Amino acid sequence: MAENLWKEILGNGADLGKGFLENGGDSFRAVLLSSRLYELTGREVEYLDVLEADGAGAIARLLTADVAGS
Repeated sequence: MAENLWKEILGNGADLGKGFLENGGDSFRAVLLSSRLYELTGREVEYLDVLEADGAGAIARLLTADVAGS
């Protein structure tokens, strides 16, 4: 799911292994991705964490860590 949203927000050409900012992401897109994650999972991921993400896998790990911490 994180990979699909990554490409939905950043475009199909987005590199899953590159950082959010490296893929052309900005604060608006970070908020959008954070909101979409919340809509789909009910879990909050801070937009600053999205901005600092070093790839789609980092977003998936944030979601997993949130579940483990619950």
